[in-house]
Amino acid sequence: MRKLASLSFGLRVVGLIALGSLFGGLAACGDDSSSPSNAATDDSDAGPDDGSKGGGKPDSGGSKSDGGPSATTCPRSLAPADRARKAVVSHPFVEGGGAKANVFEVLDYSEEGTFSQPKQTFTMGPAYSEIVFTPDGKVGIVAQDDGTLGVFTFDDTGTVRVVHEAFKGQFYASRVVVAPDGTRVFVLDNQTAEHNGGVYEVAINCDGTLTDRGLVIPGGGAHVMAFLPNDPARAVLVAMKAFNSADNTYAHQVDFSAATPAVVSSGAVFPEKDAIASWVSITPDAKYAMITDNGVIHGSRMAAIELATMKAVTPIETLNPAAFVMSPWGNAGLVVNSDGEDALRVVTYDPSSASVPFKIKNEVAYAGAKTELPTIAQVLDRGKLKGRILVGELLAIRQLTFAADGSVTDKGTFPVGTGATAIVGAFGIQP
Repeated sequence: MRKLASLSFGLRVVGLIALGSLFGGLAACGDDSSSPSNAATDDSDAGPDDGSKGGGKPDSGGSKSDGGPSATTCPRSLAPADRARKAVVSHPFVEGGGAKANVFEVLDYSEEGTFSQPKQTFTMGPAYSEIVFTPDGKVGIVAQDDGTLGVFTFDDTGTVRVVHEAFKGQFYASRVVVAPDGTRVFVLDNQTAEHNGGVYEVAINCDGTLTDRGLVIPGGGAHVMAFLPNDPARAVLVAMKAFNSADNTYAHQVDFSAATPAVVSSGAVFPEKDAIASWVSITPDAKYAMITDNGVIHGSRMAAIELATMKAVTPIETLNPAAFVMSPWGNAGLVVNSDGEDALRVVTYDPSSASVPFKIKNEVAYAGAKTELPTIAQVLDRGKLKGRILVGELLAIRQLTFAADGSVTDKGTFPVGTGATAIVGAFGIQP
């Protein structure tokens, strides 16, 4: 089973491209016909591939080990909260929408929260999901359209370098989640157990290269996962199966402290067994995990599961939820509705209410144009930008802010270009 979210995104965008009037003409912002370049380049000087990808055979799957941090991995401390950051977007389409592109672009993000565009690009594979970073922000990893992993690094000067253009493991990657200590990344393969789906562990070596350690949670259908904010060894995994659990058991708390991960507790989220989760977000108090279902069979709903009991509260109907993020202030959330619904809605959170802890409050008051095809959201949870939300949209990155009182303010968009070649696929920002 291929990445349904990526396929859906691609079909929607191709349909939009066909409506040429949407873009006012498809002006090219790049050209994917050139040879891949593994270092950042100025758009005016797209040089040929120099073959430098960083150590060993970077695009082949590494050997499996016995689990646990290896001698070649390096724990990575969380970078300072107040600093300039790098953000990365993929541009997975060419002019006209008839083919896929492999362009990634680096954006600068100031300590004050302002984007700028240095016109730096590099190439990996087409990608549509969130780009994740190690805690120090030096290694970026993304699941690509062909099931491989794209991996790049930033050095102390901010220079980007591709480490793996297409790391091939035993998996078909749909999402990736970095461990809190930055020594390994967990690859979610949403295929069935018969097609070797499940959760795979991949070591992140000191130079940013990867080593595949193989399948660590069998069962298939691994959709999304997030680590608990109060326990870096435990995560909530949303999977159709995990260690061959019952069909209607969809959410699992998993302990990753041992060499072999163990499911601690499980519970149903939705009444049916065929939901397809698009996102999971855990409340800062670690009381609930909110899970969105954007599947093609049921979809258009989200539900919270109480982690102490693994019991779900009543699902909330919301059209085509692509993502859900929690405020670090612990009293609100934001649901990202996509697929033609295209809206950003504020959700209240009241942990004292056992029956209705979450309610959709209102749609955001947009600063300028309404959101257009939003798909990915990330939140900065510390420092003077605490509560800043960044949403990847069709041709821009939108910034919003969670306030301490639970309100959400839209701060407008940063356009990354015009035309099909500027469409935002994958997106991520250093923590």
